Amino acid sequence: MVGYLHFAGHGHRVRLTAHNILGLAVWEARLPGSPGSPLARRRMAKGLDELEEAGCRRLLSPCPLVPCYPMVHTRSLWQAVAAPLILADLRQRGLEPCRSVVAVRGDRMTRSYLRTCQALAREVKALSLSLLRQETFCWNLQQELGVPLVEGGAAATLSFLPGQWRPGFFPLGDEDPSMGSWRLELPGLTLPDGCPSLPVLAALLDAGRLPVGEVLCLPEERACREAENAI
Repeated sequence: MVGYLHFAGHGHRVRLTAHNILGLAVWEARLPGSPGSPLARRRMAKGLDELEEAGCRRLLSPCPLVPCYPMVHTRSLWQAVAAPLILADLRQRGLEPCRSVVAVRGDRMTRSYLRTCQALAREVKALSLSLLRQETFCWNLQQELGVPLVEGGAAATLSFLPGQWRPGFFPLGDEDPSMGSWRLELPGLTLPDGCPSLPVLAALLDAGRLPVGEVLCLPEERACREAENAI
């Protein structure tokens, strides 16, 4: 089970509330006051104690009181949507995927790396791969999926290594990758107050409860417009 601390700004005591999100048990420790309150540390400690008693083993967002408390990380989530993310980026910049070269960088073979290459091979003009000591894999990918492999000339890059996001370059190797103005949404998913959206999607993925194919990769401005249209 996972949980989170939520300063609700009202009430007089810490309250624990159970939520069911697509079959995943999520515990909310609702704390009175605000993070800047003189009693904030005591209330966070009480909230953590109650979450542990309820069986919560990971937090959806970090707790400054106990920074080493186990957390839900988002690397697997971003890697799971790597292909649709880079395709959305190309289209956002006015580039047709079928006319574009995508670079995929990594230092070892992983299922996420392979799955991403297989998905992109059906959509893009060519791939530019960088994977040490994997010449056989590159040859097999070209033969089995019919995707050309080129060097250089990529319009966008997916890197399965740590790094810093910049337009057209998406590093997926950090525990919690930063993707700049990009965000993920699952249509129809309603979250309880204070629940961090990205970590809860990652927790759903870890539990095998996330319909990955339905997750939308949206640039921030578009995400805001769609939210306004839904009101």
